Amino acid sequence: MDLLVSFITSFVTLFVIMDPFASLPAFIALTKNFNDSQRMKAANKAVLIAGILAVIFLFAGTAFLEILGISLGSFRVAGGILLALLGLETVLGFSFNHGEKKQDLNAVAVLIATPLLTGPGLLSSLILLSSQFGYWIPLGAVVAALTLSWLILHYSHLLKRVLGNQIIDISSKVMGLLLVGIGIEFIRGGLLA
Repeated sequence: MDLLVSFITSFVTLFVIMDPFASLPAFIALTKNFNDSQRMKAANKAVLIAGILAVIFLFAGTAFLEILGISLGSFRVAGGILLALLGLETVLGFSFNHGEKKQDLNAVAVLIATPLLTGPGLLSSLILLSSQFGYWIPLGAVVAALTLSWLILHYSHLLKRVLGNQIIDISSKVMGLLLVGIGIEFIRGGLLA
């Protein structure tokens, strides 16, 4: 039972951080001039890039922190601050990133993969989850979260038609609020470490 609870905890944490509902409007806007084949390729490539980054960080992230001399407690506080800020950004509707975005397939895939699906919040969470549960539970959870995110991106235009912008926006804001809570828990855990 502990294994299932650990997996569910890891999955929910990673899925909320990925927040594919927040990526959905960006993905739809960036792929508006794409045909269905190009849109599917962009979704496939975005999730593949996100998965590769996640796996690399899951297995090498702790060693990377050790090389830099950063304690897990400090990293937990930093990750918590980032998650809380990302959540506030989603809930309050402002953006820290004001850069211009290209709209070719590769650029769209990279922009969706990182920072949207695998940003600093997800990468730091993978390190923290691996320190808590080992490698296999977070690996399974990130694969499950990426699979669900891929389905959401793959069917983005259908979801937009069925749910509408308002439901997608509300879902994203709820995910943002959960993200603030997860961030605060990370900060608390880091301070107590």
